[in-house]
This record gives sequence, structure tokens and C-alpha cells, in this order.
Amino acid sequence: MRWGPTLLDRYIVREMLGPLFFGIAAFTSLFVSGDLLSLANTVVELGAPIEPALRVFLLKLPQIIVWTLPMSVLLATLLALSRLSANSEIVAMRAGGTSFFRIAAPILVISLIVSIISFVVNETIVPETNAESRRILVEEVRGGTLPTVTRHVVIKGERGNDLDWMLYANRYDGRTSTFHQATLVYMANNEPVQTAFADRIVWQNDRWVMENGVAYHFSRDGNVVVATYPAHTRPVELGQTPQQVARLQKRPEEMGLAELKEHIEVLNAQGADVRSLEVQMHLKYSIPMASLVFALVGTPLGIQSHRSARSTGFGLSIIIIFLYYIVMTLGSALGQAGVLPPALAAWIQNLLLGVYGAYRFYKSAR
Repeated sequence: MRWGPTLLDRYIVREMLGPLFFGIAAFTSLFVSGDLLSLANTVVELGAPIEPALRVFLLKLPQIIVWTLPMSVLLATLLALSRLSANSEIVAMRAGGTSFFRIAAPILVISLIVSIISFVVNETIVPETNAESRRILVEEVRGGTLPTVTRHVVIKGERGNDLDWMLYANRYDGRTSTFHQATLVYMANNEPVQTAFADRIVWQNDRWVMENGVAYHFSRDGNVVVATYPAHTRPVELGQTPQQVARLQKRPEEMGLAELKEHIEVLNAQGADVRSLEVQMHLKYSIPMASLVFALVGTPLGIQSHRSARSTGFGLSIIIIFLYYIVMTLGSALGQAGVLPPALAAWIQNLLLGVYGAYRFYKSAR
């Protein structure tokens, strides 16, 4: 019997969906078990309320699901194709004239769709849930405050769609509500009209004031007017209270790509070391794409006869995932140390595994 394209696609996709959802549930459970135990210990030791702890747990799920989606695609590919191989259905398909690529096509399409979904979730949902889960954990569960000292602070003020002003500070101390080594740029029509430098910007009497500052005013005719300000003589309007500033300081996992790129550009212009941030930025692309890479590797491995499809598929997936994340961890460390370029450091695991998968794919298709 010859397999029609529609029937073949539906059959293979149906075989994948069950293991895919099983993998998401299984791998997510493994990831959250440690966090859940830690939260439970915190609730017991500190007498913290249970409701905020549950919110922290739920808010962490989007990030964990993004991590587990590639693993689940690999598991689903291996389990589905291993079962078909063990039942000689792959042999029947090939004997009926169906090519290896035709069998692999629906798997690659599913993996690409999962990669796109993973990227969108990681870009739109995960930054907000990560930031909120950290805030709830620190403030509501542990009863503390967010870290008081933050390095490389960037705050922006916008007027409509235009940038009105931007503040960069080498350090912000939340205990004293003070920006250290601050640069403040005022904009008009997206062009700088004034740049001010200050040793400190301090919160006093419900307002920000510049301490030991100098400002350069740029006129339209090209002249520059320089003004100096001794301690506490020039008010500065930032539109944020100290409490709001503390909450604005985000980690890379709490930023979308556009925000993280802009943050890197500002820090780079100030001469700061941005290698770690650049690695994190490229990982936001490479981790979602792992679903497609895992499908490329898993397809030729799954299309072979196995006596025990489930145990073999699960075992192979664990080994491949383990190797993948070892290489990713080493690559990220080398990128942050400057040994590898940030882009290569974030993509090296995909490149190595992708080349191996493409080679096995080619051999199987011959």
C-alpha cells in the first residue's frame, strides 16, 4: 500500500503528539521539583505565606517550559520513530516508495513550529514572569527587599515615541538612594541637547539632586555652554522614586531582545564589559532553535529497529540532552571569559549537534 502525503503526515504527527506532551510534563516536573522543594523549605523555615510561594512557582513555569520544549521534541521524535521502526512500519513505508526525507518532513515541520513558539514565549511572556517571580520571592515570601546595589544602571524617559532623556550610572545604591558616576543625556528630536556628568545623584527631600556635576549645553548654532554645579544645587527630574528605580533594574532573563540589545549598546559605549550579556542575548535565539536541531539528530537515530522503543528512545534522549547542555555550559563560560566570540559561545552546541545530525540525516537518506 502506498502512503498518501496527507495520511502519512497525520499519522506521524499523531504518533509524536503523545510523547511530546509527555516529555513536556516529565521534563518540566524534573526542573520544578528542586524549586518546589526550596520554596517549601522557605515557607516552613520563615513561616512565609503559601499563596505568594505558589505564585512564584507558577510564574517560573514559562521559563522552564521554554527550556524543556527542545528536550520534549527530541524525546517525541525518538519514541515515535522507534515505535514505528520496531513495528516494521518504517520498513513498509520505505518499501512502498516513501523516501527518508518524506518521512522526516512532518517531524521537522513540528520541530520548527515548536522553535517559533518557544522563541515567542521567551520574548513576550518569560521576561515579565521572571521579573515578577523574583520580586514576589524577595519581597513577599522572604520579607526582604530587592538587591540594594546594582551595577550599570540605565533609566530612560520617553515622550511619545521619542527618547526624552537617558541616565547611565556606574552603580546605584538602594540603601542611600544614590547614583554613582552618573551620565545624564537630554534629547530633543532624538538628538542630544545637553549632557551632564555627576559624581552622584542623590534622593533628598523627595527629589533627585546632582552633586559635583558639570553640564554641557549644545546650542543649534554649534556653541557649547558649560555649567558646573556644586553639591545639592541642581534638581534632576527622573520620573522615578527610589523604590521604583530598584524595581527597574532587570537581569538579562527579565529583558526582551530589543531591551537587552539597547542595554548592551549603552554599557558598551560606557566601556563596560558586556561579554556575559552578549552571550545571554544570543542564547535567546539558540535555545529555542534547539528543537529543530534535536529533531535533526533524533530522526535518523529513531528510524532503526529497536526491541524496546520506549526505553531506547528515552535513554538516547537523556544522553543527547546531557551532552548538549554540557557543551552549552562550557561554551557560555568560554564566551564570558573572552575565549570565544559571544555568538559562537551561545551557538556552539547547536552547531556541533546540527553538523552531526545533518551527517546522520544524509547517511540515512542515501
